[in-house]
Amino acid sequence: MKKRFFILLILFWFSNTTAQQSFSIAEALSYATTNNVDYKNALLDLQIAEQKVAESVSSGLPKINGSLGFQNYIDIPITVIPANTFNPLASPNEFEELQFGTSINSTAGIRLDQLIFSASYIAGLKAAKVYKGLTEKVTQKALVDTKEKVIAAYYSCLIYDESKTHLVRSLENLKLIQSETAILVKEGMIEEINEDQINLITLTMSNQIAQLEIEAKNALSILKYIIGYPQDSLLTLSENLSSIDKDLISLENFQVSVENLIDYQIVDQNRALSLLTLKMNKVASIPSVSGFFSHQQTALRNEFNLLSSDKPWYPSTFWGVNINIPIFNSGESHSITKQSELNLKKAENTLRAVKEGLKQQVHQASKEYSLALIALENNQENLSLSQKILKNTTTKFKEGVKSGLDLAQAQNQEISAQNKLAQSKFNLLLAKLTLDKLMNKL
Repeated sequence: MKKRFFILLILFWFSNTTAQQSFSIAEALSYATTNNVDYKNALLDLQIAEQKVAESVSSGLPKINGSLGFQNYIDIPITVIPANTFNPLASPNEFEELQFGTSINSTAGIRLDQLIFSASYIAGLKAAKVYKGLTEKVTQKALVDTKEKVIAAYYSCLIYDESKTHLVRSLENLKLIQSETAILVKEGMIEEINEDQINLITLTMSNQIAQLEIEAKNALSILKYIIGYPQDSLLTLSENLSSIDKDLISLENFQVSVENLIDYQIVDQNRALSLLTLKMNKVASIPSVSGFFSHQQTALRNEFNLLSSDKPWYPSTFWGVNINIPIFNSGESHSITKQSELNLKKAENTLRAVKEGLKQQVHQASKEYSLALIALENNQENLSLSQKILKNTTTKFKEGVKSGLDLAQAQNQEISAQNKLAQSKFNLLLAKLTLDKLMNKL
């Protein structure tokens, strides 16, 4: 019974590991948000930033420390005093040897420390919160970048699949012509060179299909890697180009606020962090105040009976306030503050440059989308014309009016038009993807 259960368990595991899974774009995106390594690390960075904020907060909260100590003097320290201290008749050059203390000493204490005021702590706390906000923006950007990569890789797979489908269909039609041509050559109605031309086209197209299959597998492998899917597991795509290329964007009212873009917000957060660093360095010269409370119990014994209830422990309790007043540090704080000022200027310059660069990027993205849309319309028309030419040429070839070379040229034109149309679809989808990213639609 156990053996049968073990076999069933193995079969169940094997069926799960080899099962084929089909993903839509939404499903691929969902899978990537939990399995993409870059995004998972970004989430870990966010958790680290949250802990840094907690660390900054806790540095100003009360701290309690306990201490335990034990000393066993093999030789109790000896102190000498002038002998005439207790004996007026003794010579001033004589000394008495005295031993103070006990051979066994033990202490147990507790101390409370509390920061009362520190300008550096207040500024550092604000900087830690800004750093957390910066990390949140970086994490958000990591998610958007991951989605962009997933969608682009998904589109790439679909383009290869569609190109392969068109070529296979063309090859099937060509093979019919190939069979008819062989019959016509055998009956002596057309020259043999026409058959050779058709055979050459057929072989070339078969090679193109084989090449597309390799490229399609490589594109699927890239998609698996991006979403974090096992390379040795089967994966298919449940969508096709016709189901996703209908949602086009109208550029009539296209407007993007640069301040809303993640890249701008990250640089702006960096500038804010540089400003807070400057403030923190400036207030470093302001005095800081801290308080403390300490209680200690001491046992003095000549025998190891520390836990004996009839032997006393001697208490010592006190509290106090410490004020740290920076007076002179050889100009070190001035140099640190000056560096912070220069870094702030750099951050402000970077922010302005990024703002202008993003404006140019928005303009370029809308322009590329418009051009891609025009290219798609032109290539659709070119494909229709090439298909019409191929159809007429095929008919005339069968009638013996056109040669195999003419048919080959028409076939190559049709294949080229198919490839250009597929590429223009891909370019349009990528251009739309860029606009979606700029408009925070990912």
